[in-house]
This record gives sequence, structure tokens and C-alpha cells, in this order.
Amino acid sequence: MRLKLQNIGIIEEADINVDGITLIAGQNDSGKSTVGKVLYALVRGVNIDEESFNASKYDFIVERIRDLRILLTRIKPLDKEEEEIQKSILNDILESENSIFDKYRIRFRSNNVSIDQNELILELDRINRLINSFSDEITKNRLSNITEEIINRISISFDSIEVKHFEIETYFKDGFGNQIQNQFNSNDSFVSAEGFSNQKITFNEKTSFEGFDSISDFYYQDVVFIESPMKLQERFFGSFGSNLMRDKNIYLNSKIFQEEKEVDIFSDNTEKFKRFQENIFEILKGKFDFNKRGELIYKKNDVAFDFRNVATGIKSFGILQLLIQKGVLNQNTLLILDEPEVHLHPTWQVKFAEILVLLSKEFAIPIILTSHSPYFIEALEAYTKKYKYESSTNFYFAKKNEDGLSSKIIDVTEDIMPILNSISEAFYTIQDLNDED
Repeated sequence: MRLKLQNIGIIEEADINVDGITLIAGQNDSGKSTVGKVLYALVRGVNIDEESFNASKYDFIVERIRDLRILLTRIKPLDKEEEEIQKSILNDILESENSIFDKYRIRFRSNNVSIDQNELILELDRINRLINSFSDEITKNRLSNITEEIINRISISFDSIEVKHFEIETYFKDGFGNQIQNQFNSNDSFVSAEGFSNQKITFNEKTSFEGFDSISDFYYQDVVFIESPMKLQERFFGSFGSNLMRDKNIYLNSKIFQEEKEVDIFSDNTEKFKRFQENIFEILKGKFDFNKRGELIYKKNDVAFDFRNVATGIKSFGILQLLIQKGVLNQNTLLILDEPEVHLHPTWQVKFAEILVLLSKEFAIPIILTSHSPYFIEALEAYTKKYKYESSTNFYFAKKNEDGLSSKIIDVTEDIMPILNSISEAFYTIQDLNDED
């Protein structure tokens, strides 16, 4: 897949091949992390989670029926007949244990939220007929607006184009706020994914979509974004609403703490999988596991260490180990790592680079990386050559324009010296300072 960006964040333009391993290097505030944020928004937005969607719909119904109850209790009936209507709606329909509305009286979280849409619409129509008996037009309009809104919203299906567009736009807003466009450039702002199909999102006065008008598979079915090993939680409470589950760190933890798949004849128990696990075990001299309380621990020589006492560098490898153990990483899942070398000693940076090359090559896992470490970047290049994975690895340099207000992502796969020269500027600055003495 080719990802093209124009006037997104600080990036003026970018044309990036997303396949195998893609590394983007550059100074701070050069836009290198923007690419990962865009891909996360695209993959999560297109691949809507049906369970979260149904939970959101359920929450919406709970909230709007609550509003309907509150509004009804505040009505002052004009006569005895209206008072009876008011009581009938509240007591016989909304508050009755035999009514379909009883299940929507209290918000709760369930893995199997079920909504009897047809029965709910019939009951809302029944309420509407009673509402029309009120004499005050303002009261009727306020109540009927709520019931009509529920009817219109619950008819939206999980696999509709409307939902897909909404989810994509929401993920972009979550990632970029109200500043998706480059604030210093008036040209069109867009993101396009090109390959077996062409899809484009334009962000101008109004967000518009091209090629997202069918429920077809995207290039990737899932994405995991590792921003920092410090975001790994000791314990995960999986009862978050769909809005919180959009957060990349919460989503990462939900994957790590999900139930492990039962081993069967179709499980990946090949020798290369076992070898890969052993490689990480040798580096860590132990492994991450879960205790009886479902808390994350680190085991070394059969001794369990509290998660809070584990070095951040070990957690960096541990996240990969856990994701592999839970079967999260595969050829249909995009793995994004933002500056993975930050908490690693140079020796471990080199080992981490080797692990990622083997992970991508052996299991066909697509990986997006950002970095400004010469050890990590040069190790990545060296290991792609050692394991003959050069043709599936691309290097890009996020180069700031002279005005400092925008940047361009440049392909430097054939020669990564622009990256190394940029990083070495700090060395030459120190050398000049020493020469002054």
C-alpha cells in the first residue's frame, strides 16, 4: 500500500510505501510520528468493532430514555386526562418490569448487548401516540423529538457507510484535534491509500470521502500502536466504553490482557514461532506472565517480580512477547512503534532491531517505525541485509523546510546518509565546543 499525505499536521507532502518494515527518522517536530497517527486512525476507523458499536448504541438508548423520563416527570398536566397519560407512559411503559424499557433503566456494560430493535420501535410508536394526546405543542414537540431521535439512530447498522465515515473522522479528530490540516499552508489537505483500491479522505472545510463507499476489506484488519512501554498497565479493567477504547494505549492493553486462545490443531506452534519466543526469552532472561489475580508479573528463574519493579527496557521486549503470546500480531495487523529505542541501552537497541526484522520477515508482519537513534537505525539496515530483507524495508527522512513551518518525507532507502548526517549534527556541535577549549 502507498500512503500519500498532503498538508497533514506539519507534513507538507509524503509518499510512503507501507509494506514489510517502514522506518521514518527525523528531528523532533518534523512529522515523523504523524504517519503512524494517520495509519492508526485509518485502520481502526475502517475496521469498526461491532461489540463497541452495539455498546455505544445501547448507551445512547439509555441516555435518551433517561431524558424522556426526566422530561415527562417535569410536565404539569393541564387536566385529569393528561395526568393519566403522563402516569401511563411512566408507570405502564417506561417503569414497568414487563416492558422492554426495563432493561434500559440502568446503564451497564455487557459483552453481549442485545437490542430488540423492532419491539423497541413499536413501543416508541405507542409512546408517540400517547404524547400526541397532550394539548401543549411545546411539550409534544420536546417529547416526540426524543422518541424520533431514538428511532432514527437505532436503525443505523454496524456495517453502514455512515458509521464507517463517522468512525474514521472521529479517529482523526482524536489523533489531531481540530488541527489536522497544516495551519501554515492553504493547499488541499488529504490522505490517500493506494494499492488494490484507491481511497482518499480530504480535510478542507468539510471532510469528504472517496472510495470508502463500500464495505470492503481494508489493507489491514487491525493495528497496534506502541507509544511507550511505560503505557503498559499492571492490570486492565476491560469495561471501558467505545470512546475510551479508541485511545491507542488503552487499546494496546486490551489486546495484551485479552484471553489467550486455546491451543488446537490450527494454532501456530511451528518451530520458527517457538524459536522467536526463545530469542526474546534469552534477552530478557525471563518472561512476562499473569498471576492468579490477573496482574502482570515478570518471572525470572521461577521468581515472580512485581510489575512495578521491572525496568522499562525489559517492558519494551515484554510487550512484543505478550502480543505474540496472545496471537495479536499477524500479517493482517499493522504494528506501529514510536521511537522504540528511547528506553533501551545501545546494546539492546541493536537486539531490538534484529527482533523486529525477524518478526516482520518470519511472520509477514508489517511494521512502521520512527526513530532518531543512529544505533537502532544502522542496526536495522544491517540486519535487513543479513537476513536478506532489504527489498521489503524502506527508510524515510522527515526533513523540515527552511521556514520551519512544514516538512517533507523523503525516500532515502538507497542511501540513509541524510538521516545519519542529521543525527550527527549534535556530535559536531559538541566537537566544536571542545575545540574552543
